[in-house]
Amino acid sequence: MLSVPHSIILGGGIGGLSAAVLLAKAGRRVTLIECQNRLGGRLRRFWRNGIPFDTGLHFTSSLDGVLGQALVCLGIQKDIRHESFPWSLQFPNGRKLSFPNTGRGAFYDYLAQEFPKDTQALRNYQRRETEVLRNTPMFDLRDAPGAPAKLDDAADQTTLADFFQQCGIHGDLATALAAPALYHGALPGEVPAARHFRISYGFEEQMQRLERGGDPLCENFERVLAQLGVEVRLNTRVVALRDFTAGPVAREALLSDGTILPFDDLFTSLHPAEMPSLLPEERRPRFQRILKAVEDTCGFFTVFATVDNGLPLPSGLCSILRDNDLDRILSPVENLPGLSTGFSLTHERDADGVLRQCIILLVPAVAPPACAAPSPEAKQAMLDAVMQQAYRAMPCLEGHIRVHAAATPHTYARYIPPGRGAYGVRMKVDNPRLMGRLPIRNLYAIGESAFAPGILGTLLTSFLTVRRVIGEERYQAILPPDAFLPRYQNILD
Repeated sequence: MLSVPHSIILGGGIGGLSAAVLLAKAGRRVTLIECQNRLGGRLRRFWRNGIPFDTGLHFTSSLDGVLGQALVCLGIQKDIRHESFPWSLQFPNGRKLSFPNTGRGAFYDYLAQEFPKDTQALRNYQRRETEVLRNTPMFDLRDAPGAPAKLDDAADQTTLADFFQQCGIHGDLATALAAPALYHGALPGEVPAARHFRISYGFEEQMQRLERGGDPLCENFERVLAQLGVEVRLNTRVVALRDFTAGPVAREALLSDGTILPFDDLFTSLHPAEMPSLLPEERRPRFQRILKAVEDTCGFFTVFATVDNGLPLPSGLCSILRDNDLDRILSPVENLPGLSTGFSLTHERDADGVLRQCIILLVPAVAPPACAAPSPEAKQAMLDAVMQQAYRAMPCLEGHIRVHAAATPHTYARYIPPGRGAYGVRMKVDNPRLMGRLPIRNLYAIGESAFAPGILGTLLTSFLTVRRVIGEERYQAILPPDAFLPRYQNILD
């Protein structure tokens, strides 16, 4: 053990960045290792033809709650501005739901108006969901941590599809309540109902969009890391873990530049399948047994485009379905034709300061390494098919949209490793969650093992994991009082 504990963080996305800040605030020496030439992962944006586009962070849950708490605790709330980002859903029969985005109560009142014959079943579902959310640790960052990866609750042992059956919910109402699965990648026929509740909370309460996407968060993280003295190594990888003289505990990391770093603990956002290659041969079998049950979520074929300003469209997210079977949508056997298209529409300033209408089309696709990298001709065929699908869903776009870039799941894998499933490992009933389960005792999984996907789920995973490592007294000491002002109180109370 080193005199000042040394923590290594693998991966400079939201999970690794938040873990690095929390550990440094706890007084540890921290080294953050990122294989790319800049930090941020899918938080960061990219530019094409002078226009910014979001890579992965398209929307967040409300900042009035645990997400706002987390940003304040990390010190990255500076200059974060946001706006309402309403969500709508269109069914294959043309029916459209436009959710109010003004609170969880309003969400359920709206559904009760749309499905009056199912009001009692809907209220039973709402009541059961509320019970699960109230009993979920870490919806207030001071709560006792508990074990959110596996709670002793029937809803954690029941799939969402079975839960619908128990509540008497079916048809379009079941599809509407399950639709957030399109943005966490878990199949309703597999995902524990409780996990779906925790993710859906943000959709029900209020969806928001951060102005300038994830760039302000990246800038704030870089500022805070510098203030805390965190060492950042870009364009670097860990190629092996060594020194197992103390049993199932690694003490050295060999880096791609030949450096050997001693460490006390290591937090990794690598895809679980990448971990065995870092270990000596005799240490791999236990990892490989866990990996047999691990599957990735789908990827996305993504189109980045602008719409003529003469065709004014409101900001927000729209999910357009060609099939009500979300299990089928989220487990594509081929990349096209897509059975669902997500439209994310934002208004952005280009490099000349001109306000532009930016639209991102998201179509579920097979994730690598399950599919081969497409040829240029195949990629163009995908693009043509997606655009035809977009015109069918929104005829007003034809003749008024310009495509600036398109990305297959392989594109993401090339630029933002590990880039497998869009939402990491698929969540299933009784699926092994890697957080706290790694066979090497001083290794901790973040990122792919997230408590829930998305920025909030990944942040909560980092907070919970670091809390367990540094201990309760040290954890409580690093929480700033202003993170618990009334505006951040649990909205369920």
